Amino acid sequence: MSTDRRKDRIARAFSSHAGAYDVAADVQWLVAQRLADRIAAGALHPPARVLEIGCGTGFLSARLAELFPDGALLLTDVAPSMLARCQARLGDRPRYMLLDGERPEGIAERFDLIGSNLAFQWFVDLKGGLQRLGALLEPGGRLAFATLGKKTFSEWRAAHHALGLECGTPQYPSMDDFPWPPGLAHAMDEELVRQPYADGHDFVRTLKALGASEPAPGYRPLPPGPFRRLLASLEGGFTVTYHVLYGEIRA
Repeated sequence: MSTDRRKDRIARAFSSHAGAYDVAADVQWLVAQRLADRIAAGALHPPARVLEIGCGTGFLSARLAELFPDGALLLTDVAPSMLARCQARLGDRPRYMLLDGERPEGIAERFDLIGSNLAFQWFVDLKGGLQRLGALLEPGGRLAFATLGKKTFSEWRAAHHALGLECGTPQYPSMDDFPWPPGLAHAMDEELVRQPYADGHDFVRTLKALGASEPAPGYRPLPPGPFRRLLASLEGGFTVTYHVLYGEIRA
């Protein structure tokens, strides 16, 4: 599958599930609040221009609007329905743009702050995407983000491996091998969020409700029989790790 086709599939999945997203997005909401707290703690002065990549339905957007009431906000997402939900939440004060944040073409201005909550894990070329976003920062500006790390869904992977099955979860970087672009100052911290689910069915349903079920490139979904065996092995309670990387780039 080509990169463009994969991106189209991701955009369609998130757009088609925008109506159910808020109900299923417990971890996404939690991480947005923690990222916003980090942004607030590191703000030496209020940013005049703020860009958000992958705003979704507006969890981080709402906090940015509260933290920086005088800042000019540009909120972007690759999924039209997500962008519409965000606008319904925040109203007409920010500007909105349909945008693939990995390739921010069409943005000519520069920003004092760029924020992104759990969107970068969908980038195909993370290093290149960060480089292009870093080029949009004003001198002294900062890019603050949360993305998924290597230990994410480790229990789900282990359940596959115990049955000799291939897992389709994408490979995420660790702090040690994160693909920082050259020439930009950066820092990173990490957190493990443990999210309980009733069972494997509940976990899969939640990912689908979020629109976040696109597998790693080239992965073929399991046939019904092995998939049923996998879910049967996860009955009676199932806790999943979200390995959250909090990163920052400064211009």
